[in-house]
Amino acid sequence: MVMKYLDLKNKIFLLTGGTGNIGKVTAKEILNLGGKLIIISSSKKNIKNFKNNLHNNLINNCEFILADLNKNEDIEFLTKKIKKNYKYLNGIINNAYSGKTGPIKNIKKNDFIQATNLNLYAPFKIIKDLKNLLIKGAMKMKNQSSIVNISSMYGMVSPNKNIYNLLKNLNPIQYGSTKAGLIQMTKYLACNLDPKKIRVNCISPGPIPINTISKNFLKKLSNQVPMNRVGKPIEVALPIIFLLTDFSSYLNGTNIPVDGGWTAW
Repeated sequence: MVMKYLDLKNKIFLLTGGTGNIGKVTAKEILNLGGKLIIISSSKKNIKNFKNNLHNNLINNCEFILADLNKNEDIEFLTKKIKKNYKYLNGIINNAYSGKTGPIKNIKKNDFIQATNLNLYAPFKIIKDLKNLLIKGAMKMKNQSSIVNISSMYGMVSPNKNIYNLLKNLNPIQYGSTKAGLIQMTKYLACNLDPKKIRVNCISPGPIPINTISKNFLKKLSNQVPMNRVGKPIEVALPIIFLLTDFSSYLNGTNIPVDGGWTAW
């Protein structure tokens, strides 16, 4: 019975930011469960490295699209390509982000524009353009399609500037502001998109650092978490899988903090 709910065979998912820290682990879990993936990445190098670390049988279930979601023409290109090549979709994971760090005094108008484009407009545009494929996917599989938006703990609380050694590395205001907007957009779409056929939920990860951060900063991050440790990419990937499967069939419009308790203090 449990395996029935976990089966992603013949299901097709779109994953943005699919070669990043959380994205590549999520991609592998979807593929290992039999799902097919359209992986969006803005880095040709990251796509190459990811392919080199995939088993050949999994690569056959992937299509990689190189696209910069800050560019409207790239979004138009990828949605047109997907509509042309696929008859249906069963889910979308909006995971892409890149942007400038730093304190308020260093942030310019264009930094806000780029963050808004990537964190809010790009997910909205992709969902809007591919809605009909998600509806077709729901009808084909006889269950709801699922959208998972990846927000952040900083969409819920402000960063503590005292843990950053250099203010130039401070998580910036435009990041948290647009991630908070993504949580609201999730709720709006959950109620107004097509609730009988498409569920829309959100995950807000806590600190999931890359391996290159210093031990000192790692300790400072860990001290902010009641569990006294940072998270691992797999600990975000598995909740994403949960939201894509029928295990979460009655979850809609929710935001799940996956942060070790950071936002519970």
